[in-house]
Formats: sequence, C-alpha cells, structure tokens
Amino acid sequence: MRWLRQRSIPPFAWVTAAGGAVIAGSGLLDAVTSTGDPLGSGWTWFWVAVTVVLAGTPIALGIRFVHWVGLAGVSVFFVITSLQMAVSTAPVASVNNIVLYPMLACYLGWFYRRWVARAVTGGGFALSFAAIAVNPFDAVLITWVNILLASVFCLEAAGYLRSRLDREITTDPLTGLLNRSGLDARIDLELGRAARTAQPVAVVIVDLDDFKKINDERGHAAGDRLLVEFAAALREATRPYDLVARIGGDEFLLVLPATTDGEALELIGRLHASAPELWSFGLAVAEPDDTAHSIRERADQRLYAHKASRKQNPFGRP
Repeated sequence: MRWLRQRSIPPFAWVTAAGGAVIAGSGLLDAVTSTGDPLGSGWTWFWVAVTVVLAGTPIALGIRFVHWVGLAGVSVFFVITSLQMAVSTAPVASVNNIVLYPMLACYLGWFYRRWVARAVTGGGFALSFAAIAVNPFDAVLITWVNILLASVFCLEAAGYLRSRLDREITTDPLTGLLNRSGLDARIDLELGRAARTAQPVAVVIVDLDDFKKINDERGHAAGDRLLVEFAAALREATRPYDLVARIGGDEFLLVLPATTDGEALELIGRLHASAPELWSFGLAVAEPDDTAHSIRERADQRLYAHKASRKQNPFGRP
C-alpha cells in the first residue's frame, strides 16, 4: 500500500484497473461455476488471466497509462463477448457476456469524447446484435434490448455529467467567461496552430482601473454588475472563435487567433467605444519561441507599463 501511495496514479488509471478487475471477477465466476463457455474452459481461464494482467497494467504504468489503451481494451472486450455469443449453446452464457456493457458505457461516457464513446458503444452493440442474429435465443434478445437501453442511459448520463463538470470547472460563475483552469493549455494550442499555419496570434490582458475603489464606495453588487457588463462588452467586441477569460478579480485575457498587432488595436478601439469605464491593457503578439507563459508575461508587463502611464495621465483613455 505504501508503494501505491508513493506512485502518481491518475483517476483514469484507477477506474480502468477497477473495470478490468470487475471483468476478471465475472470471468472467474463463469469458470468456477461451469457456465459452459462454448470456446471451452481453457479459454475461460485464459481470458481471466488476461483480464487480471490488464487490470494491473494501469496501476503499474501510472501517469504513463494512455487513454487509447483503455479504449482498445473495451473494444477487445466487445469483440470477444460477441464471438462467445455467436457460438454459445446456452442462453445464460450469452447473457453473462453482455451484462457488463452498461458499466463499459458509463466508463466510455465519462473518460472519452462524446462521439468516440457513442461510436465504440454502438459498435459493441452492433457486434453483439450480429451474434444474436447468427445464434438466436428469443430470451436473450429481450435481455439484449434491456441492456441496450440501460447502456444508452449510462453512456449519455456519464457524458452529460462530465461535460457539465468540465464547464463548471472552466467557467467563471459570475461572468460566464472562461477562467484560469486549462487556459494555458488552450493558449499553447493556439500558438501551435499559429506556428503550423504561419498565422499571427495576439494576447491581450485588460484590467479595470480603480476597481477596488468602486467596490468600496458603491458596494460589491455594483462591482459585480460592472464585471458582468464589461464581460458582455468583451464578447461583443470579439469574434466567436476568440478566447475570452476572466483571470482575476478585475482582470481579463483575450486570445485572438489570426490577429496582427494592428488588428488587435482596432479591437481595443471597438471595446473602448462600448465600455466607458477606465481600463488599461497589455498587448503581445506571438513570437516563434513563445509559450503560454512567456506571451502572457509579456502582455502582463505591457499592462503594468500602460497602468504606469495612466497614473501620469489619469484622464487618458486606452
């Protein structure tokens, strides 16, 4: 147990290992109760041994365990169980092979993109239906339909909950904008795309001036209204594919793909027209060796330089 605590094992690896253990346990029950596997008892014991190894692999690999391995494991399970159903000589043996499908649908819905999870789950049920068509059992067909319905529910519920959680984690609850969570990864993605397409990308950091004074003199409700109105102005000034995030109490960040320095200044001019509050900004256009950290830091430095100039000219505008 101490060895496990010292390892960095992500939740995905733990859940995958648990799923493998459940499949191994189900296979073991089949082996010891002699359900009459059509491929022979030796095959059943071999399959149990394989699933035991697969259950331990995510724990052994830890952070090195990649998502496509879990996807491949689920696909193999669908293929093997469908093969068993196609040659089964007993309805009970066929049903035992598909009772775990809802569990796998839940796993896919939570850990994989919706279209991937739906495609793999749909493929698994298509294979199992083909197996029933080859080796028909009336009772199994009814059970298959019930398991299909349960699996669709598990798949969609897990996918919905995961997408809802992701939105809550990455969204600022007051303004509805993106927050800091995962922002650097998205900036790096845009920088990589810009490097491949030879397109510019600009990052702008905007900071409301004297926001604390507004909270102190007019109350936090007034401050919140100002933030919501300013966030709406940012959305109005930007394009649908631009990234707009709230990264601090009164600080916002814009990521503008395919935008030059001059085009970014034009956007700032439009924002000036729609947002009458006093605010400062820092603008940085990506350089070849930039990372999310370096371009944000450069924009931040220019923001503070702009704020310093504003102190000398308190009535100036961005």
